[in-house]
Amino acid sequence: MRSSLSLLALAASLSLAACNDPASGPLASDGPMPTASKGATPTLLGVTVLDTDDLGAAYRIQSDGLGEYVNGVQTITAEIDASGNLQFGPTLSSTLARTLRFDFSAPVDPLNSYRPDPGQQQWKITTNPNVVAGTPPINSLTVGGSGCYGGAVSHQNAGTQYPIFYNTASDAQSVNVYITRTSSSTWTVVTNGPCAGTANVGALYSQSLAHGNQPRVFRGYYTLSFSLRLRAL
Repeated sequence: MRSSLSLLALAASLSLAACNDPASGPLASDGPMPTASKGATPTLLGVTVLDTDDLGAAYRIQSDGLGEYVNGVQTITAEIDASGNLQFGPTLSSTLARTLRFDFSAPVDPLNSYRPDPGQQQWKITTNPNVVAGTPPINSLTVGGSGCYGGAVSHQNAGTQYPIFYNTASDAQSVNVYITRTSSSTWTVVTNGPCAGTANVGALYSQSLAHGNQPRVFRGYYTLSFSLRLRAL
């Protein structure tokens, strides 16, 4: 029961995490969430998690090698929600059909020896536009338009959550993610765009699930590059 409740807490908290201060326990919003337009419906997606860049260099957050992650297939939810935020991850389960691969071998501080357990009972990637004033919801970008967004990536095993924040408002040495609308039905999400912060760097935290809602512990900054391709279904 505790594991199921903690998984639900992760799913709920990460939907807001990209625009919040992760260091203070219960998350306090940096600004109001965008409100859904009347009658707005989610944009359902297929998501490709790239493993390497155009030059063949490996990203530090990669796919499981099983191809595109498609909303509604193998328990995946992949959508731009009615408020214009990316929501991407599986439904709650102790046995995942789809996973991500994490490489924590490049801390910004070379003396930092902390390495999270990569085991996963849940993972999620979210974005939020409120880190940079005036940034529109993802589905309001014009074709060819781009913006800088708060981002959060997390995975969780039976005992610990590991949120990673890409959000200069709360973690100054991290980076905001860069989203470009490449056509009427496609977008790219990268961690090395021209946004504020240090390219490809995320702020890693851990949170014990052993005794209810424990405070998050900052574990350092890591080079944790990733790149997504979003396709409207």
